[in-house]
Amino acid sequence: MTTICPDCQCNQGELHEIFCTKERCPLCLGQLVSCSCISSVLDLTPEEQTAVDEYIDDQVEPLEGINRRWVKALNKKGRIPF
Repeated sequence: MTTICPDCQCNQGELHEIFCTKERCPLCLGQLVSCSCISSVLDLTPEEQTAVDEYIDDQVEPLEGINRRWVKALNKKGRIPF
C-alpha cells in the first residue's frame, strides 16, 4: 500500500496539496481536478464557467476568486485525506 501520494507527496491520512491530481472530490467522490461539481456548487455565471473551462491563469481574476470560493466550499464539506 502506498503511504505517500505520488503527486503531492503528502503522507497517508493527511490532506493533499490543494488541486493535487490524486485528490477526491468530497461531493461526488470523483477526481477533484476533473469533476464538474465546481460549476453547480458555486453556481458559476457563464463568464466564470468559461474562465474555468479555459483555465488560463489562476493568479488573476476571475479564476483567483473562483478558486478561493471553491477551496472554501471544499473545506466546508470536508476534504478527503490521502
